[in-house]
Amino acid sequence: MQKQLVVTVIGTDKPGIVESLADVITRQQGNWLGSAMSELAGQFAGILHVCVPDEHYRSLCEALALLPGLTISFAEGTPTAEPSHQVMMTVTGNDRPGIVREMASILRQLNINVSDLTTGCEPAPHSGAPLFYAHALVALPPQLALDDLITALESLSDDLMVDIDQAFAD
Repeated sequence: MQKQLVVTVIGTDKPGIVESLADVITRQQGNWLGSAMSELAGQFAGILHVCVPDEHYRSLCEALALLPGLTISFAEGTPTAEPSHQVMMTVTGNDRPGIVREMASILRQLNINVSDLTTGCEPAPHSGAPLFYAHALVALPPQLALDDLITALESLSDDLMVDIDQAFAD
């Protein structure tokens, strides 16, 4: 039997962290199923989905916890079914405090679950002003029209634009 494990990792960024994680997982008979990792403000931050045989679960957790310079936490996962209607959306606009909170509030009000979210700021092409962006994979309730989602998000600000990847939505 296999166990699903979600592992979070944080520590001072340096070369070799991913290799160390992969080495431990492989040595303990684990299978690295998915991950998201970033360098944020000089810190390595990662989350991994690992599948491991029951008999190696404890030794995998113990071996990962022994990796130097990393704070690691674990949560046992359960296999889940893929949502029936997902879309990839991109939101862009002038950066200001509170955009993520406001977006999250709208998504909750519309009963939309966020499966994956990446946000950041970058200089706007011509002005150099900070431009906020969010790329989100979201699961929509069956009765929600895409236009309603776009209208709700764009109502947050005059300069906020929402793009839905139609190819992904079908």
